[in-house]
Amino acid sequence: MKIPKSIVTSILIILFIQTSLSQEFKIPNNVKLESAEDYKKYETDILNCINWLENTPVNQNSDKRTLANAFLMQWATGTPTVTIEMQAFQLDLTKKNPELLMIFLGGWIKYVIQNPSEKDNIESGNIAGINSIIKVYSANKGDGLKKDKRIEKLIKMDTSELQKWVADKLK
Repeated sequence: MKIPKSIVTSILIILFIQTSLSQEFKIPNNVKLESAEDYKKYETDILNCINWLENTPVNQNSDKRTLANAFLMQWATGTPTVTIEMQAFQLDLTKKNPELLMIFLGGWIKYVIQNPSEKDNIESGNIAGINSIIKVYSANKGDGLKKDKRIEKLIKMDTSELQKWVADKLK
């Protein structure tokens, strides 16, 4: 079977774009996080970091992923802008694939940065974090992440079912 040149060209372009995007994020050097202004100054870097973590296959760039996770955690633990309330159900969702915990935190943080008026909306923060988990899990299942029935169940839910599930877990 002969593959048309246009299909081969399209595949190569997609691979090139994906590779370019996954290498685009640079972890800032000499990060100084002491005041509220310092955290605000790094918000764009944090969003780029979260996007990189979400869009780069979990089994690639492990050294950079470790550094990106450390940068995200450093920012998350001190920022006055975002408060994440950890619950047992969140940890259960990341038990089989612990790397998804940082993805969850990133999803919540990205939601609050992009929707500052929602910073106290715990339900929306959880949903954003879970949607990030679903995105990364779906893209990496069997290729860096183990199959997880709990996440598979969430993938099948529509938006209102997911909202109800989260609301029930927060009670």
